[in-house]
Amino acid sequence: MAEKVKIELTMYGIAEVIKWCIDKNHGRVPVANTDGFKKMQALLTEKPQSNDYFSLDQFWKKPVVMELTEDEVATIDRCLYDIPNMDNVQLPQIRHKFWPKQTTAH
Repeated sequence: MAEKVKIELTMYGIAEVIKWCIDKNHGRVPVANTDGFKKMQALLTEKPQSNDYFSLDQFWKKPVVMELTEDEVATIDRCLYDIPNMDNVQLPQIRHKFWPKQTTAH
């Protein structure tokens, strides 16, 4: 059983992780089939369907503590910091605001 790492993200951070690791990844890193990524995708389905600014603002700022395996954390690090996406667009410079740079202490 892989060790779990608890990471606090906002819903905005989760959306960015999904965007850069799955949507812009174009299948180069097999990530979408792990439980952690499925849970993140499920959380995003809770987004309010109204265009009410207050509701949407509260949703995107809501903190969530995710339990991810060390492999999932390494995959997210790789997607956000290492590989350029297929559109030749630079990786998100804002990533440090929603994803803490992970250090593995063994």
